[in-house]
Amino acid sequence: MLERLRDEGYDGSKTAVYDAVRRLRKQAPQHGVSRFEGLPGEFSQHDFGEVWVRYRDGSRERCKFFASVLKFSRMRRVKLVGDETTESVCHGLVDAFIYFEGLTLMSVFDNPKTIVTSRDGDRVKWNDTFSRFCAEAGVVPRATWPRRPQEKGAVENVVGYVKSSFFKAHVFEDRADMETRLEEWHRRVNDDRPSRATGEIPRVRHLLEKPQLRTLRVEQIGFRLRYTRIVRTDCFVEFGNVRYYVGERFIGAEATLHVDRDQIQAWVAGRLIATHPRKPVDGKRSVLPSQREELISKPGARPYLKRDLLLSLCPAAMWCLTEIVHRRPKLWEGEVAKLYELLGEFEEAALRDAFIEVARRELVGAEYVEALLRGQAATSSQEAQL
Repeated sequence: MLERLRDEGYDGSKTAVYDAVRRLRKQAPQHGVSRFEGLPGEFSQHDFGEVWVRYRDGSRERCKFFASVLKFSRMRRVKLVGDETTESVCHGLVDAFIYFEGLTLMSVFDNPKTIVTSRDGDRVKWNDTFSRFCAEAGVVPRATWPRRPQEKGAVENVVGYVKSSFFKAHVFEDRADMETRLEEWHRRVNDDRPSRATGEIPRVRHLLEKPQLRTLRVEQIGFRLRYTRIVRTDCFVEFGNVRYYVGERFIGAEATLHVDRDQIQAWVAGRLIATHPRKPVDGKRSVLPSQREELISKPGARPYLKRDLLLSLCPAAMWCLTEIVHRRPKLWEGEVAKLYELLGEFEEAALRDAFIEVARRELVGAEYVEALLRGQAATSSQEAQL
């Protein structure tokens, strides 16, 4: 509007325009808020927060955290997390309820897709993984109305308070120092200081609340979350930007992934098909030793798939295989076949060490990798021929 007035010849200040518009504009009606206190063990509230933290060396880091609060006692728990995925929600809940020594009758959340996939008025469709976790753990979820953050005002206050009283109030030595001080912060706000909302120390009110808390039905370490994936045409399923091999006979089938901190189990039609490490060595793809022959069964792709399996061992393998391809362009398939045979004969760790040593000494050829694996160091005359 100011720009349009200036086009019409107005040359006054923008403040005068803003004041005039403010007087003329109709004010949106303000809806009243009904505040109430929960009963002991009735409600907990949960939400994510994000903040920049400062370190002593001048660097900064953007940290995400999961905040939880008991509505009655105002006991608070804040856990540092890497992201805002469903997995982080579930691990944050387990951490909070173990800290609170039990779970509440209802747990209140916002409406992100990691928790609520859709809703029609009061009817909420929960994220499948989150719903399965709640059923297993005994959590009864409740979603706030969209765009009504005041419905979980207690945890909104915790998010703001931990930012101002902890994250922004300190300059940390490093992340470990931040984590140590965060535990001290929990003691101060839960055991020493009265809550502004109740006027009482949260730990004291927690004595009244604790008998009403229910037992959490999962352990902090070892519980698995379940995700549904379709097996792709390349015989893999994908989770967290990592591919896990399932098998050609399962292409198009629905696989259920049981995910914990260290492993991923792939189940199809009630059968356990494979147990993969959560984080493969190359961070991109996991193929178990027992699955390799099936993976390379297609003749046309065989040398390239063998090469890919070798490349996944370590960065040094990339250097070795690149040199072989460029120095021996007509022979590289045979070299790869020999290295793949060694992968079946020796442990992955041994072959990885051999690749590293060959790359360090700038030796090119499968024969040098084999010599190292069999305890035969390359001779100086062999090196001189390169």
